[in-house]
Amino acid sequence: MSAYTPADWFALLPVAGMLAALLLIGFFARGGRLRALCWLMGPPAIAGTHWLLLTEPAGVRMVALCLVLFFWMKAVVTASQAKPDPGLASGAVRKGAPGAVGWLAWALLWPGMRSAPGKDRAGASGTGLMGCLCIVAGVASIAAGHFVWRVTGNGWLASPLLLAGISLCLHYGLFGVIAWGWRRKPLFRNPFASANLRDFWGKRWNIAYTEMMQEAVQRPLRRRPRLATFAIFVFSGLLHEVAVSLPVMAGFGLPTLYFALHGAAMTLENRVVTPGTWPARVWTALWVIVPLPLVFHPWFLRGVVWPIGGMT
Repeated sequence: MSAYTPADWFALLPVAGMLAALLLIGFFARGGRLRALCWLMGPPAIAGTHWLLLTEPAGVRMVALCLVLFFWMKAVVTASQAKPDPGLASGAVRKGAPGAVGWLAWALLWPGMRSAPGKDRAGASGTGLMGCLCIVAGVASIAAGHFVWRVTGNGWLASPLLLAGISLCLHYGLFGVIAWGWRRKPLFRNPFASANLRDFWGKRWNIAYTEMMQEAVQRPLRRRPRLATFAIFVFSGLLHEVAVSLPVMAGFGLPTLYFALHGAAMTLENRVVTPGTWPARVWTALWVIVPLPLVFHPWFLRGVVWPIGGMT
């Protein structure tokens, strides 16, 4: 796990300061008057974190950059969800906006991007137990990946088990337990039942990401739906470049290509397959799984994933 042990703990202090600044700006964005600033502060925060942690291991860099992305998008979504009232003074908060404690709890402790729970409060029972079971299954999968590596000496054979284990622990495990605590539906909702790619990305896989894109990208471009769809996938690719390629300083362009391909496939799928049919499900599975090495490219596996399985 040396990839996740900071070489210089003091280098993390200014990064923590930037995260605090992102949170502070996001808090004041509740009035809906700082949207431009919320968008503009992201790139400098990413560049600053990258420069400050340039000599740190890849795992440390990935965690720090993901936190910057997370807090940045929390601020952007906060400003996007707020509806400015011309009658309010500059910096004033619209009636109904969450208070300091409520917003901070949402920003720090809820991985989703929609502050108002809405219908998500229904069906939350059972997610806590399922989350705990997924954590156990994820740890077992990571242990199995380590065993495969020890027996065969081949990290590529162990990688699917490690990736599955990480997803089970984080996406279905930890996030499931958090959803139970907040009494909300899980953010990952049986992607194997996806009727097509649109169903997979819009309603089943990583609802937090979907919420973020709906608020930050789709809403401003709602009058141009095709452009909005393309912009969402390109922007998703760029965010994954920061989270996947930048920590290892390699593989640039591959995550963006993965999401661009999905954007193109979604524009074609209604002409190719009928949603809900077996051909549509096969179509979805192939598009999701086959190009995955573009996102989880070899440099990311070596620098970030393999150390989790003790493969050093």
